[in-house]
Amino acid sequence: MKRTIIVMLLTVFAGAPVPAQETMTGMFRMSHTVGDILGEQMAQSLSDIVPSDQELQWQAYVPMDYDPARPAGVFIYLDPNRYGGIPDAWTRVIDQHNLIWVGPRVNERRQSDEKQIWHAVLGLRAIEAQYAVDLGRIYIASARDTTPTALRTALVANEISGIIYMRGSAMWVQIGDDQLGQIQRKRHVFITGTNDKAKAQVQQHYEAHKAAGVEHVKLIFDTKRIEEVPKAQHIDTAIRFLDGG
Repeated sequence: MKRTIIVMLLTVFAGAPVPAQETMTGMFRMSHTVGDILGEQMAQSLSDIVPSDQELQWQAYVPMDYDPARPAGVFIYLDPNRYGGIPDAWTRVIDQHNLIWVGPRVNERRQSDEKQIWHAVLGLRAIEAQYAVDLGRIYIASARDTTPTALRTALVANEISGIIYMRGSAMWVQIGDDQLGQIQRKRHVFITGTNDKAKAQVQQHYEAHKAAGVEHVKLIFDTKRIEEVPKAQHIDTAIRFLDGG
C-alpha cells in the first residue's frame, strides 16, 4: 500500500508547472517542507515517512546562463558525505550540459530508505516548480554506499532516465518483470578504476546488467587512478552517454 501511495504521488507531481517568479542562479542552499512542495493534503500521505512540517535541505547549483526558453536537465546527486554540494571540478561540465544540480543535504544521523528516496525526489520536485526543466533529461548520480538508493529512487520516479554509479554499484534482488522493464528502459553508467576497492563488484554488476538485456549500459574504467571525486572528464563522458551519445 505504501509503495502504491509513493508511486501515485510521484506520478501526480511529475512535471509540475513552472510558476512565474524570480529564479536564483549559481550555488545556493534550498530549504522546504514536504507541505511546501506537495501541499498539506498530499504531504499527510507521507507523514509516516517524513513529517509534513519538517524542513528538508538541498544544495543546488543553477548555471549562470540559465534560460527558461532553453529548459535545463536535472542532475540529482546522492552525496555519500551527506553534504550534497557540487565538486568544483564538475561545475564546468554541468554548465556545458545545461543541467541544474540538486543534492540532498542530510542533517540527520540516520534516514530510513524511504526517506532517502523522498529527500531526493522532493528536491527534484522543488526544482521543477521553480525552473523550466527538460523532463527527458533527469539523471541521478551516486557514489559508494548511496548507489542502492539511486537505483531505488530511479525505480519509483519514472522520469529519471539515467543513473550514474561511482566507486560502487547496486543490483536488483527479487525484482518483478515490471521493474526489470523499467531498468531496461533507463541508461546506466558505472565508473570505477584500478585502485577502487569496489571495482570487482562494479564490473560484475555492469556485466549482469548486460546479461539481463539492459541495452544502454556503459563502464568507465580509469586505468590510472580514480580519485575520491572522479575526474570531470568521466562525468562529461557519463552525461553524454545518458543523453544518448
